[in-house]
Amino acid sequence: MYFWHMHLLSSYSLWWILPIMALTALLSYLFYRKETWLHTKSKKLWYTLFSLRAFSMGVIAVLLLGLLLEQSDFETERPVILTLIDRSSSMTNYKESNKLEQQIKAYHSILKEKLGGRFELQTWNFGNNLQVVNKGFTAAQTNMELPFEQAANQFINRNLGAVVLISDGNYNTGGHPMYNAAYLPLTAVYSLAVGDTAVKKDLLVANVAHNELAFLNNNFTLEVDIEAQRFSSKNIQVHLYEDGKKIASQKVKLPATRSSQTTLQFEAKAKKPGIHEYKLVIDRFKGEFSYQNNSRTVYIEVLDSRSKILLYSHAPHPDVAALQQALAGNENYEVVVKHTDQLKDLKWSSFDLVVWHDPGKGFSEQYLKELRSKQIPVWYILGSQTDEQIATKLNTGLQLTLKTQLEEIQATPNKGFGLYQPNSEWLSLTDALPPLTKRLGEVKATAGTQVLFTQRIGNLQKGTPLLTFSDRNQQRNACLLGEGLWRWRMVNYVKKQNHEAFDAFVGEICAYLMVKKEGSGLRIQAPKKLSTYENCILNATFYNEALQAITSPKINWELDYEHKKIRKGTFATKGAFYQQQLGKLKPGRYYWKASTVHNQKKYVKTGAFIVEDINLEQLESSARHTTLYQLANQTDAKVLAIKDYNKLISLLDKKEDLVALRTETHQFDPLLDFLLLFFVLIGLLIAEWFLRRYHGSY
Repeated sequence: MYFWHMHLLSSYSLWWILPIMALTALLSYLFYRKETWLHTKSKKLWYTLFSLRAFSMGVIAVLLLGLLLEQSDFETERPVILTLIDRSSSMTNYKESNKLEQQIKAYHSILKEKLGGRFELQTWNFGNNLQVVNKGFTAAQTNMELPFEQAANQFINRNLGAVVLISDGNYNTGGHPMYNAAYLPLTAVYSLAVGDTAVKKDLLVANVAHNELAFLNNNFTLEVDIEAQRFSSKNIQVHLYEDGKKIASQKVKLPATRSSQTTLQFEAKAKKPGIHEYKLVIDRFKGEFSYQNNSRTVYIEVLDSRSKILLYSHAPHPDVAALQQALAGNENYEVVVKHTDQLKDLKWSSFDLVVWHDPGKGFSEQYLKELRSKQIPVWYILGSQTDEQIATKLNTGLQLTLKTQLEEIQATPNKGFGLYQPNSEWLSLTDALPPLTKRLGEVKATAGTQVLFTQRIGNLQKGTPLLTFSDRNQQRNACLLGEGLWRWRMVNYVKKQNHEAFDAFVGEICAYLMVKKEGSGLRIQAPKKLSTYENCILNATFYNEALQAITSPKINWELDYEHKKIRKGTFATKGAFYQQQLGKLKPGRYYWKASTVHNQKKYVKTGAFIVEDINLEQLESSARHTTLYQLANQTDAKVLAIKDYNKLISLLDKKEDLVALRTETHQFDPLLDFLLLFFVLIGLLIAEWFLRRYHGSY
């Protein structure tokens, strides 16, 4: 039985409604036949009262059948055509690039005219992210994987009919887009190819492999990859400049092939502390496609000291290996791994930081006393063997009640953490991190303990500490409640194809613990290295004699670019801190200075950082249409030249499988839950009662 889009359902046959209504009519008839006072009233009143009672009793009886009301909702969803436009600067490397914006505009116009009525049209622009401008080709990097990953998430269970990719096929960050395109089932990925794949005559510095840090009076190596296209058997010369002064040159004869790659090694000596510029330059040849890629500039910081870190565990453990790998890439650290049977004659005072993994296994009171007496910072990682008694002795700034049972716990960033600014890329990965294994129990942070991560189980936020920092008796400590860090490093690689975020996370913890505690006064947080497409932000804090963060002093800043140009200003206050956003900066070396006066005492901090021009887009002199063909072949689509956008639109128009989807939704509600029916029933009963009272029946 259907009413519009409604249908009554019951576990009993609906035919029972007929005898039920007949029975209630009979009972109502028998009831009112005995009412003698009605004999003197009009027949109309008798029929009215009879009908009211019969109908109200019938409704009550029918509701006892447990009727359900099925409501059906029908929704039509048009198919979506998603256009992805590559806005990277490599799109300007071709002859037809000057017409590209007009062709894209014409494509959109005709697409809307011919298919706008049948399809939902969406356009995304991408470069190194999805928030680039919708005009021009200025993005410094191309992450072609990102828009497909976003589409796979956004259009899940949606009617995504087709994807049109407008690109030259070159990408230099992220993975191959075909892997994320595989998560768009039944969606064809068409391409409008830009540029040509012909190899152009060109010489370029493809890569410079180097360490970012060097130590004073040490020699270091720069390894240079030279790529040559259509320069068979040519003699070329490569020069190395240090701070603008030529310090070395090499001549090399290129192989007798159309395309070749040659690697050269330059050795230099770190003679002076500070940040130094090293520029590799290939002599120019007439007829090259571009001279911009004939040089590459890198920056190396020369230090006159190195911090020593001990990774200590009772026995080998994958967590220790993951930490060692994370710290090994930092030339500023000397990492030593020791186990319990290797600690004989160990000089604890020679270390600037100790990472103690699972102290409960092979615990030694003597080691703990030496660390405290020498005020050596310690990062405790409490594993499954560390019980409550030992954990209490460590004085980690936590109140712990630990049991023998184990549990798995995940991490959630604490927005109120204020000791330093954690790596944003690492924080974005925390939802995907696998759980750590820890002892079951209650955890509470004591006064003065800062919490970086809190605990959660799935979507349940426990809010109790997981990773904390404390300062006791001039000794800085960190405490991680759980083991399994090695899995975090693996997930970082699965998500980003590198370990950079995890390594930065570990490096930040170690760097904070090894910084000697400052008293009152001015403190500055500044970056060490940036790229030209990153915003530069300086953070400042001022502590009074009671070590309270205050914002009453006026803090001035200066920024010196290559000792050529100086910018000045005043830090803006932000809560209990100061901040100065400098925006995107030109490549080069920058020297900053912050100063203030408080209680007639002057405070000054200085430092330096570098901004690198990582112009990956100019390394590509030809299009890479193989990427587009791989996407098309995977999804049974086609690749057409950008000038043939009309053919692509006609192809989409004729595709029979791009149709609207009709979605049918069913909702089941008990009839007893409808308030309107309740009020109707009450109205019938009140009407009957009122008529009986009005006409003299009690």
